[in-house]
Amino acid sequence: MTPSALLSLAVSSCVDAAALLRSVEVDVFAKGAVDQVSNVDLEVEAFLRSALTVGAPGSAVVGEELGSATASVTWYVDPIDGTRNFVRGLPLSCISVAAAVDGALVAGCVLDPFRDELFTAADGVPFAVRSSGLAITPGTSPRPLVLTDIPLPGSPYTGEMELLGSLMEIADVRRVYSTALALAWVAAGRADAVANIGTFPWDVAAGAVLVRAAGGEFVEVAENAFAAGRGEIVDWLATRVKGIVS
Repeated sequence: MTPSALLSLAVSSCVDAAALLRSVEVDVFAKGAVDQVSNVDLEVEAFLRSALTVGAPGSAVVGEELGSATASVTWYVDPIDGTRNFVRGLPLSCISVAAAVDGALVAGCVLDPFRDELFTAADGVPFAVRSSGLAITPGTSPRPLVLTDIPLPGSPYTGEMELLGSLMEIADVRRVYSTALALAWVAAGRADAVANIGTFPWDVAAGAVLVRAAGGEFVEVAENAFAAGRGEIVDWLATRVKGIVS
């Protein structure tokens, strides 16, 4: 399948998953000391796994809740990125699906079910945003606008509060608690950069495709940390995040 065809399958699967999302009653369970998972995460991921692997026979899924496997075509699936927002009713979460072919990311789709916004890109397919809500053309600000969830509760690293303090001296900072959504917003120009620690492949795969397709850079600082966006602030973030996780 071409990247364009993989993207089309990801989009249709995400749209159908969002419909399922609206029909399921939410039950929440603890997941470790600070994280949570809901029955919706599990049901949506199971649905996406089926839709994607049936649509692309022989493909495999790396998912947040139901295990991981790889193949020539591998899907990276986060059924609800921003679960802790979702279970509290905060409209800051999304469905995130990316496709990789022979280890290289080629397509990404992030769907915000609350705003009915769809962010898409693939090799040979330009970055696009489809929105049925109020759409404001992103402007500029005197200082960079940076999205970050650093520091996260329970983090094993030191130096994160110092990074946040230094960042607030040079940039406007927002905390989103949905990495995939933050990356999509950066790709759309709504913020200049995003950096996080404690991430997994399913958190960042689709967003990395979007940011790169929109002309930005995605810097994998470590397996669980990154900085992405446009401008000098990305190097500033990458250097300081590397100093924390190295």
